[in-house]
Amino acid sequence: MISKTPFYKAHKKENADFTEFAGYDMPVRYDWGNIKDEHRVIRESVGMFDVSHMGRYWVYGQDAKTYLNYVVPRDIKKLENGKSGYTFILNENGGFKDDIIISQLNNDEFMVVCNAGNREKIWTWMTEIMEEKIFEGKDVYLEDKSDISSMLAVQGPESMKTLKKMFGVDIIENRFRTEWYRFENIRVLISTTGYTGENGVELIIFGDDDDLEHNSLVIWEKLLALNVKPCGLGARDTLRIEAGYHLYGQDLSEDIHLLESGLGFKPLAFIEKESGFKGQEGVLRGKGIVSRTRVGFKLLGRGIARYGYPVVDENQLIIGKVTSGTRSPLSDESIGMAYVDKNFNEVGSKIFVDMKGNRKKSKLVEAEVIGFPTYDTKIYGLNRDE
Repeated sequence: MISKTPFYKAHKKENADFTEFAGYDMPVRYDWGNIKDEHRVIRESVGMFDVSHMGRYWVYGQDAKTYLNYVVPRDIKKLENGKSGYTFILNENGGFKDDIIISQLNNDEFMVVCNAGNREKIWTWMTEIMEEKIFEGKDVYLEDKSDISSMLAVQGPESMKTLKKMFGVDIIENRFRTEWYRFENIRVLISTTGYTGENGVELIIFGDDDDLEHNSLVIWEKLLALNVKPCGLGARDTLRIEAGYHLYGQDLSEDIHLLESGLGFKPLAFIEKESGFKGQEGVLRGKGIVSRTRVGFKLLGRGIARYGYPVVDENQLIIGKVTSGTRSPLSDESIGMAYVDKNFNEVGSKIFVDMKGNRKKSKLVEAEVIGFPTYDTKIYGLNRDE
């Protein structure tokens, strides 16, 4: 059975095209424009995405911070009240179970947001860790609030100005901050996070049964009245590829090692975290062994590179495969991500994508390794010139 988010009636009212995604009926695009229009409204003004299908788990207790510090590689002990952090949950081999955001609401209350397709898996994994001997007798417990809340991402350079009009107060500006606000009688948790490369927030709205749908639609209608355009999964994908953000199930998976992904920050100092973390041994085993890495690329010929297309060198030897691809609505260039042999990770490296598809013969298109984001950061994105 396909689930529906609390915003489903709003999507129908706005004549959305739907697709099944992670067990939910989700909007791909709306009839006010097309995916390119939705993409540009996020880069140039403000739009919103229904992301209620994502998992929202609360972790409580005096030992909650110690527990989370073991669940993920990041040093969660450095988090403070009202701050959030991007991190990931790894399996025993150092591969990705998911990438997540953890927010510290207070000293013994944390929120974990995970990807929609991994909700059950992550809940089970976190529960099993809590039952390990090291946490026996510790004060920590979990609560799944995914079904008593909805989630709306408001993104774009005009997002903060728009939300100030809505809530009547300044919204926290710094990235990765989380605070409670109130609109009319509705409590809303606002995090300055997103998946577009633009300034913006994610709103988490609460309610029980019919109240949740009502509260969600009140927030939606108010944002529409402030000329915030609804946007679907199609634009969300093109935006995140331009920004260089991974998509779980394509650019991240259980079989992709942390040290291959490009997500080893500062630079990988955390992997020898003294307090340890789940999957640490698997990560350490990968040091000096992993032979591929994620890169961005743009095609120098025609076509769009699709997931799974082989990547070869000039001798037509396979060196990797495409994990994401699209045509940039800004540059009209065909861009994407691939995992390739580490010898081809330098910007400017020449590679070839086999665009064979259903053809019997290979069709090689030359490509160039590029950096992220792919857009002009003086004009677009978080660090644009004001």
